[in-house]
Amino acid sequence: MTRFLSVCRFADKLFFWLNAIIVGAILAAMSVLVFYGIVARYVLDAPPFWGEETARFMMFFLVLTGSALAIRLYQHPRLTMFADMLPVRGGKWLSVISDAVVLGTLIVLLVQGIQLAIEEGIMRTPALRISYFWIYLAYPVGAGLGLLQLIGAHLAPKLAEEINDGGEGTH
Repeated sequence: MTRFLSVCRFADKLFFWLNAIIVGAILAAMSVLVFYGIVARYVLDAPPFWGEETARFMMFFLVLTGSALAIRLYQHPRLTMFADMLPVRGGKWLSVISDAVVLGTLIVLLVQGIQLAIEEGIMRTPALRISYFWIYLAYPVGAGLGLLQLIGAHLAPKLAEEINDGGEGTH
């Protein structure tokens, strides 16, 4: 049993860091692309025809994969005002209900995202001429990562505490 838990902990950290690397890579690539687009437009007077569309699609993936990290690190926007008004036990129940709503939303995004990607995959983007399947794939990818991070947040809550504290340990 301890070996199984050890493997689960390793997989959880692997998925977390893989998600973080994906988000960081998208953000870095998008920043370089936007900077290049600005320089090409205003300095070289030759903007790339594909730059704006590519940056828009990268932003789409960034939001959906980044929200999974926000769920894991407890930094996703929540209505904590109501939880603060309740006693500790009521706040815990509200947190459970909130996580159940997030879980349901992620499942809907996963299922509907797969369906959307398949149905709209026949169309092509205006500038890049790639299938919208690859663009709409952001929904199920983001939802899948969100589900993994939500599960990980409940099975290994100390990872979020360690990262939020800057690696200084838990309080």
